[in-house]
Amino acid sequence: MGSIKPLVQLIKDNDSTSLQQFEALLAITNLGSVSDETKERIVAEKGISTLSYAMFSDHEMVRRAGTEALCNLVPHPSMMKYLANPENLRLWMAYAADYEANYECAKAASGCLAMSTQDAAVAKALVGLKTFKEATTTILESGDLDLMHRVLAMIENLVEQGGKTKEAVISAGLTAFCRAYVDSYHDGGNVASLGFDASLQGQLAVTVELAKAIVALSD
Repeated sequence: MGSIKPLVQLIKDNDSTSLQQFEALLAITNLGSVSDETKERIVAEKGISTLSYAMFSDHEMVRRAGTEALCNLVPHPSMMKYLANPENLRLWMAYAADYEANYECAKAASGCLAMSTQDAAVAKALVGLKTFKEATTTILESGDLDLMHRVLAMIENLVEQGGKTKEAVISAGLTAFCRAYVDSYHDGGNVASLGFDASLQGQLAVTVELAKAIVALSD
């Protein structure tokens, strides 16, 4: 616990090297996953603003580590308030969709969205973004099962919120995508015959089940 303050200071120090910032961010990421108490201490040391600053680093590993560190602060109330701000959420959506430039960062960002959209305020802010439809469709059409898993979990959360949030998902064509995805794999029944190795078969089956759940919730 005592290391959190100097680690946060190291991250925001302009004289720190990218390596120093990266390693400090890894430490904060690990500490953030320990308990609610460590999350609280990170937030109390102005960790959210510092980690957000790291997301704008020129160094892609620092950007990724900053994204991962913030992700581990969910569901702290201050982190949820930060994500419910459309200005902040727009960046997370952009990072999630920019998987070709920084794949690991995209996984972290999409994972955070998958967790945080259980919160009604975050869900409402997300579907209100002008980039929501385009960015979400880009990830779904990537064909990357890891990213698809995360984004389908996000969409399921959005549909479960009901009301205008659910309507936004449907109007964006995301439910239609899920229905077509399920149909293309015959309800998941022929996954084993598609030539994927065992691990990918499992991932594909999970994405099909998520898509089925979204379709059922949307009907």
